[in-house]
Amino acid sequence: MRGEYLKQLLPIKEFKVINTDIPLLATNRILRSLGWRFKKGTLINNINRYIINELDGNFDFDMVWIDKGVFIRPEIVQRLKANSGKLVHYTPDPAFTFHQSKLFYDSLPLYDYCITTKSFEIEDYNKYGVKTIFCTQGYDPMLHKPYHSFEEKRGVVFIGHKESNREFLISRLLEANIQVTIAGNKWEMFAWKFRNNKSLIYKGKGIYGEQYVKEISGAMMGLGFLSKWIPERHTTRTIEIPACNTALVTEENQEINSIYTHNEAIFYTDHKDLLDKIKYYLSNKGELCNLTSNGYQKVKNGKYSYYQILENVIQQIQ
Repeated sequence: MRGEYLKQLLPIKEFKVINTDIPLLATNRILRSLGWRFKKGTLINNINRYIINELDGNFDFDMVWIDKGVFIRPEIVQRLKANSGKLVHYTPDPAFTFHQSKLFYDSLPLYDYCITTKSFEIEDYNKYGVKTIFCTQGYDPMLHKPYHSFEEKRGVVFIGHKESNREFLISRLLEANIQVTIAGNKWEMFAWKFRNNKSLIYKGKGIYGEQYVKEISGAMMGLGFLSKWIPERHTTRTIEIPACNTALVTEENQEINSIYTHNEAIFYTDHKDLLDKIKYYLSNKGELCNLTSNGYQKVKNGKYSYYQILENVIQQIQ
């Protein structure tokens, strides 16, 4: 997707994509898992060999854009650096507090620009002397869009992996007989525990693409939980939920406050406040409808699409 947007944004005559998912998926599942975890072994060999083969000898690029270069060896990055006008790295993931990679850290000084959605890691990038650009998460207008009218919406939804605080908050909602739809990794035991609670709708380990969007669009409110494993300030859900014309329910912090006001999103402080706010808006659907529309308009008019975010990033790079 980013490749297609870059082609639209830049005056490109020739454009080459090297899809490292191809060698990744071709690697034995066990070796793939080991390589993913330890960043060494057969998976790393396969990915770097594939990149070299795809480069096919001599090459010269005006810009090389690398997404999530945690598997790429420094010598490969050095070769790309030597044959490109600008070398850019992008990741929407935490690169220091999570997804650590020595290969990436050893390569970092070679990049001309590093783009991150994690403001709390900017100082980590700066230690390597690389120019760092912060951008927010975004949404894809072709995918993240309303599928339901306000009158068709029901309950609350959360799609994402289980963490203990999320489990606690959702259990409080279920105990108050508020309908909650969940999907994501590690929710199996939770779903079993509440199997007799008719307010729980469990959709399995994960739902993606259009199905993901339809579940969000079909809910009155979407829970935009921030991870406690890292000092997260906003996440993909922060943008995607309002883009589906569903009210965002989230914790309040300076970063999210720079995106939404109190009449564009629902902010909570603790589990009691969360329960009170959800109960209130379920009983005052006129107010909820207005807030939902405000949040949707903020995202649509606020240049939060991936295309608009990349357009801003490219302007800074150029």
